[in-house]
Amino acid sequence: MMLAGADKPPPLGFLWIIVGLVAICVAIGLALPWLWRVRERSGVWSVLWRATTLGALVGFVLAALFGLGGSGEPSTPPMSGIDYGIWFTVVTIVGVVNGVIVGLVTVIAQPR
Repeated sequence: MMLAGADKPPPLGFLWIIVGLVAICVAIGLALPWLWRVRERSGVWSVLWRATTLGALVGFVLAALFGLGGSGEPSTPPMSGIDYGIWFTVVTIVGVVNGVIVGLVTVIAQPR
């Protein structure tokens, strides 16, 4: 699906995005049993809190990796402090939203 919207041929960075998405999906899959145990032990809110916190952490780390790494374009002007603030805020919020979604799916999809 992502390849359909990518440039032809896709840039080298596209491969890293795919590798990163696969790694995040595998990590979520491995975390599900742990989150189910958290729900049994501490309840639904604890699952949502942990998933949201982990989502924010992943978002912040991804913002740092992509934001501080530079664009790779020599003609691109450097980002200002406000640009970095916006970048880190938006990507961290996206991580929080994804964490909430993972937490809700974890709670709803827990086997009985």
